[in-house]
Amino acid sequence: MKTCLTAHRPTRLLTALSVSVVVAIVGASGGGVARAAANPLVTNQASASGFPAGSQIYDSATLGNAVNPTGSLTFKVFGPEDATCAGTPLLTTTTAVVANGYHESSRFTTNAAGTYRWTVFYGGDANNNATPPTLCGDPAGQVMVARRVPVLNASPTWAPPSATDTAVLTGGSGPNGPTGTMTFKLYGPLNMTCAGLPIFTSVRNVAGNGSYPSESFSPTVAGTYQWVVVYSGDTNNVARSTICSDTANGFTVVVAPPAVLLAVPVAVLRGGTVTASWSAIAAPTTGDWLAVYKVGTPDGGPVVAWKYTGGSKSGSTTLKFPWPSTPGSYEVRLMADNTTRRLATSLPLTLAW
Repeated sequence: MKTCLTAHRPTRLLTALSVSVVVAIVGASGGGVARAAANPLVTNQASASGFPAGSQIYDSATLGNAVNPTGSLTFKVFGPEDATCAGTPLLTTTTAVVANGYHESSRFTTNAAGTYRWTVFYGGDANNNATPPTLCGDPAGQVMVARRVPVLNASPTWAPPSATDTAVLTGGSGPNGPTGTMTFKLYGPLNMTCAGLPIFTSVRNVAGNGSYPSESFSPTVAGTYQWVVVYSGDTNNVARSTICSDTANGFTVVVAPPAVLLAVPVAVLRGGTVTASWSAIAAPTTGDWLAVYKVGTPDGGPVVAWKYTGGSKSGSTTLKFPWPSTPGSYEVRLMADNTTRRLATSLPLTLAW
């Protein structure tokens, strides 16, 4: 009896071992035994640096060590003022994943100079764990955007008696366009090298691309004058300047002989009239006017009588002393274009009783 039991033990042991082998084989082939998710790796490489503000930048990521990956990569870009990537990203974009390898973000259009920082992470799926974001300080994820070089042009206007210059700024960049100042400097006459101090300076604030006129200047000496315009630049735009040798930004003043004004008779009774004759107005306008002033009265003071010239370079008209008028010395003055800029003065007149 003992011999019989001993003879059957090896058979039962072999059966148990066979079952164990089968279970091991089924488990290895995925027959219901849980498998640990893979741990993918993500590296990023941002686009090239050195392009000016207003250019597009992007990030790329390489996904590796993933098992049949699906899902998406999430890219975020942070602005120059956010060196720790702690604030709200300027752009968040996702890219679908279908395999390990190279992937790109959407493009982002910059509007300021400085260092932009990209981060990227893989969101994971059933076979793969999610990855943490790449480091904010990783140089591979940084793009340095340069200041923009705007275009500055200027053109003068000489409309006697005033001269102005107009600067046109284009191609500037920034959250609200270029800022800073536009400084107009006028040199001359007899100073075509723009040496020393300008004879006139005008400063305008810049608020975006566009046209900026200077204040006006009235030259009194004949000769050639030259404008130089300087744009100050700002954190997003390089300073620019026109050059003194650009004669297209200059003008020439020819001083015409003064206008001539005569008034007769030189002695007038109250209620009488005087005939004023003028000639040689260099740049006549319909706003030129004649007025009778008491001698010593400022040009902006009260007048006794007045009339427009009609825009004629020369001509004559009568002016009547109203009744009553105070006896004394008077004169006729020729004024320019609705202003109190005096062009000529007659000899004194005497008003008698």
